[in-house]
Amino acid sequence: MIHQSKEPGLLPTALVIANDLKVQRCDVLIHNTKRMCTANLIVTNHEAQSFPSCSLAKDDSEAYKDHCKPQRLEFDRVLCDVPCSGDGTLRKSHDLWRKWSSSMGNEFHLLQVNIAMRGIALLKVGGRMVYSTCSMNPVENEAVVAELLRRSGSSVELLDVSTELRELVRRPGLGTWKVS
Repeated sequence: MIHQSKEPGLLPTALVIANDLKVQRCDVLIHNTKRMCTANLIVTNHEAQSFPSCSLAKDDSEAYKDHCKPQRLEFDRVLCDVPCSGDGTLRKSHDLWRKWSSSMGNEFHLLQVNIAMRGIALLKVGGRMVYSTCSMNPVENEAVVAELLRRSGSSVELLDVSTELRELVRRPGLGTWKVS
């Protein structure tokens, strides 16, 4: 999708900005995407909860004019794949069994909320954010989403996308949970 342009001969206007806190994962992402030969991918290395705001000139002809006021870059889509306890990967990450405890999700909750709130702040009005963990802990999933909705009031809504990805196996989220 990022390689499609509106008209033949024009450069695509889509842009993907991928961010990771871990430099090694940024390096892997850059290495893997070099094969696509894309000029519209930027890889950054920031703490996601304080990801910087970006500004753009409205178009190339205005880029060097002094009176040109840059506009804030807002995203159509944001994927918040947040750090988590990883308890959803216990079957393949055998070393996690030794470290895991039911309270691990509590340690990540505030960071997850802060990252997701920053993701919401970077969205255009009408944009979509997907919140993702590899945890099964409702403190890291449903509780984070509930807190996002509480903090955001009516400016954010939870969407049912079950008709968009019919092949994805899913279950309804929990309405209550126990905090360990």
